[in-house]
Amino acid sequence: MADSENQEQRTTERKLVEAEVTFHTEDDIYMAKSVDISGAGIRIVTEEPVDIRIQIREGDELVQYDAQLVWVRVKDDGTMEYGLKY
Repeated sequence: MADSENQEQRTTERKLVEAEVTFHTEDDIYMAKSVDISGAGIRIVTEEPVDIRIQIREGDELVQYDAQLVWVRVKDDGTMEYGLKY
């Protein structure tokens, strides 16, 4: 399967569960609602985008951006890819 294809590869059963979820980034705490949960993961929905601060070295300068996480996917080789909007 190519990275661009979006086929599920679940190894455990998924159960629909609606519950409050709290998750933490390094500096913030976010509230979300669960959509489904399995023994290997959870899908959540947030009312607002998750804010992330990123630093990018542009030549000799270190530039900071406040960004929002837009999408995440696992690539075929097991590495993660993240789409951020700033």
